[in-house]
Amino acid sequence: MDILAYENDEQDALLDKLVSPWLPERDISNIYLRQLPYRKLDKIFAAKEEDRPKLMSQYLDEWYGASKREPYHDRHKSSFFPGYWSLEAAAVTVILRIDDGIYRDKSYYPKDLVDFARSQYTPLDQQGNTESDDTRLRCVAGEICPQSGEWYSPANNMEKRHFDQGETMPEIPNNPWGETIWYLDLSH
Repeated sequence: MDILAYENDEQDALLDKLVSPWLPERDISNIYLRQLPYRKLDKIFAAKEEDRPKLMSQYLDEWYGASKREPYHDRHKSSFFPGYWSLEAAAVTVILRIDDGIYRDKSYYPKDLVDFARSQYTPLDQQGNTESDDTRLRCVAGEICPQSGEWYSPANNMEKRHFDQGETMPEIPNNPWGETIWYLDLSH
């Protein structure tokens, strides 16, 4: 599967690692198209779960200085300044499910973006199970199916249908529920 890396035609190690939970067959490049600061994330990907918060905190402490070759560095000196945000730190935090308690108030860390992202999906373990019975993977009609499997919807009288990852989830027209929301059946 091709993934667009802005202004780059080559595969990028960071992008590959970020999408690897959803594209496990995809080869992971060993080339970072932007070496610093992104290469420093290797330590976080390779670390034990309990060591990741401390390493991410250190990453954020060093982020601005390590970004000196990036086009956004020193942007605050120009007439247009949208702010400095380590969006990659947010993405890694969400995807690796890192507890951000020790660094969520650091400069450059977009905690509101992380909170929003975490509210939008249900993380699954490697077996496709949710962390508790109170959560389940859901997908609104028109969105891309995030995981292959049997899906059901109240709008479809709870009848199961198989969808493959990457398919667009269909709308059930004229249903009494209004919006069509699909839920992954985890019993299979």
